Amino acid sequence: MNHQATPDQTIDSPATQDFSRARSPQTKRKSRISSTFAGAVIGAIAGRFLPKLSPFSGAVIGIISAKMYQKQQSQHS
Repeated sequence: MNHQATPDQTIDSPATQDFSRARSPQTKRKSRISSTFAGAVIGAIAGRFLPKLSPFSGAVIGIISAKMYQKQQSQHS
């Protein structure tokens, strides 16, 4: 098998990378799922597998931590 590329199969790659599409701190996209709901789901899942925590209490802890995170992020902006 010949693994050498023919001239029409070669791809010219630029020497510099374009980072213009990279995320910047100023561009924030709104999530379809609220952070409170995501925290509740993650907490409930964690509560399902942790022996000392029930899914309900895990969801409550997830909601509280999501609210605290939102408050912290709004103070830094």
